[in-house]
Amino acid sequence: MLFEQLLIAGLITGAVYSLVGVGFTLVLGVGKVANFAHGGFVALGLYTALFAHDHLGLNAYETLVPATLVFLVVGFGIGELFEWRARHAGEIGQLLVGLALLLLIGGLLEVLFKNDPRTIDGPTLGHVRVAGLTVHGTEIFAVAFTLATALLIYVVVRRTRWGRAMRAVAENAEAAGLYGIRTPMARRSALAVSIAIAGATGVVISPFTTLTPEVGTSYLISAFAVVILGRIGNPLGAVLAGLALGVVNSLSAGYLASYWTSLAPLLIILLVLLVRPDEGAVV
Repeated sequence: MLFEQLLIAGLITGAVYSLVGVGFTLVLGVGKVANFAHGGFVALGLYTALFAHDHLGLNAYETLVPATLVFLVVGFGIGELFEWRARHAGEIGQLLVGLALLLLIGGLLEVLFKNDPRTIDGPTLGHVRVAGLTVHGTEIFAVAFTLATALLIYVVVRRTRWGRAMRAVAENAEAAGLYGIRTPMARRSALAVSIAIAGATGVVISPFTTLTPEVGTSYLISAFAVVILGRIGNPLGAVLAGLALGVVNSLSAGYLASYWTSLAPLLIILLVLLVRPDEGAVV
């Protein structure tokens, strides 16, 4: 019974990792930007849901669509910042921008909301009992949202004109530019969509997540592990990798010790890079 409970809990946690990783793999595969602030935007999504609940009387699902649109607009602005920095300082400049944004977001959240852990009292959407474990409807919704988002990104990248343009930029940006594709716009679009997904992720998981200002860092580490394990630029691979990581974390915490939940993603990153040192974009 314990194994079944840990497995179910791991799949739910893994769905969250997958959703964070889907956006991150998009910006890495197409935008070629290691946006260190990605986890910070997940944290912003969490606190956006908290603000909407406390001050506007809205639950997470009423907040989801407007918040996602706001994050999309903000994402284009951030994309322009990354493009400007890349023109002046290259990839190292982009990394520093992402790191600075992550620290800035964490600091602002701590100033505005203090460092006390917070939870949101909201709708549970009912619950079901599986193997003696109570699974709330909010968690089931998060799993469904993960699968739908990954499938949508996969279809868009594979079947649409915009997706083909992004794939061309991912494979060879200079050649894509010669064929008339606006490379900077494709990269900004990928970054904007990834930030919108990150913000939406925070909103979706807010009903069953404890909020702390530094939570963005933990999600960033998990996103790296998911993307590396599932291969960069592969949204469906990110889903499978996230689910696997969640199960590994859950089983490790249940049978070994809780600190393995923090150590497991780091070990996965190290092992995969040792086995596949030539890991690159696969869109």
